[in-house]
Amino acid sequence: MTLASLRGKTVVLTDFLSLCQEVCPLTSANLGQVRQAVERAGRQTDIELVEVTVDPSRDTPARLAAYSTIIGAGGNWQLLTGTAANVAALWKWFGVAYERQPESSPAPVDWWTGKPLTYDVGHSDVLFFLDPAGVERYLITGAPNAASVPVPAALASFLNDEGRKNRASPDAGAWTASDVDAVLSWLTGAQLNAS
Repeated sequence: MTLASLRGKTVVLTDFLSLCQEVCPLTSANLGQVRQAVERAGRQTDIELVEVTVDPSRDTPARLAAYSTIIGAGGNWQLLTGTAANVAALWKWFGVAYERQPESSPAPVDWWTGKPLTYDVGHSDVLFFLDPAGVERYLITGAPNAASVPVPAALASFLNDEGRKNRASPDAGAWTASDVDAVLSWLTGAQLNAS
């Protein structure tokens, strides 16, 4: 899989990790709303939603398949991993920072394996919008506003204090699924509506 293989499609690209407890489950929840809007508009062959991990050592294809099932991804909504070198090269190209950090104490328990986590990955929160030629056309940074969006129970219960705060009281400038729809409407000329 390469970004070049998505040429001809408008792409929403974001960084994430399946073991995030603060922002990524909320990002995925918002993208679920965007996917529904894309499908209602009949644009699922033109628009691709892509989440690429910043934690390739844990985000294996099997783990991402489990996460995909929880959030309802598939089709034009892909969750991707790769070698550590390939992931680092991709995110370096886009200027996304991420780093392994010590886990809090007591360590949270992995939603999939039930084992305590040994580290976290701090990362940028950003959505890139690429046009059909693969050119970056728009950027949204910061945490999502998913206060009114359903978050799958397995991930909602995995949120830590900061994640629960982000969900209940999002920052004033936090982006919504409607914000993503507006950018996609502008880029594609097709009206989308996540509501």
